[in-house]
Amino acid sequence: MTEREFLQIHRNNMELTSLQAKYDKIVGGSLVLGKEISGMPYVGRVFDTSMSKTEERVDIEIQYKDLYYRNQLLINKARDYIAELPDMTLRMILTLKYINGMMTYDVAAAIGISEKMCQRILKVHFSNVF
Repeated sequence: MTEREFLQIHRNNMELTSLQAKYDKIVGGSLVLGKEISGMPYVGRVFDTSMSKTEERVDIEIQYKDLYYRNQLLINKARDYIAELPDMTLRMILTLKYINGMMTYDVAAAIGISEKMCQRILKVHFSNVF
């Protein structure tokens, strides 16, 4: 498993968060504003935008599910790769940093090593493996 694939997990998680925020805005917005009048007669200066909102919501749901599925496959591949590593410290660093999405200084603090040592372990691992 390459470092690029590990980094893709983080990028996917960020994109999933963004899609969730868009979805919440669309769903929450239709309930709060009260301007959408789907099925109601015409009212001046109020437009029925519920269909476009529904289509947008469905598109976001499809994107989210697809990305979530692909990210889960990548996470499973990463977990399998990490499980085969003999060094417990390296396994903990890779899991905390790439799967759990922690920052390097948080990973170092959780493990009880310095941030420089954590960075060095990652650099050595990825330069030796690839």
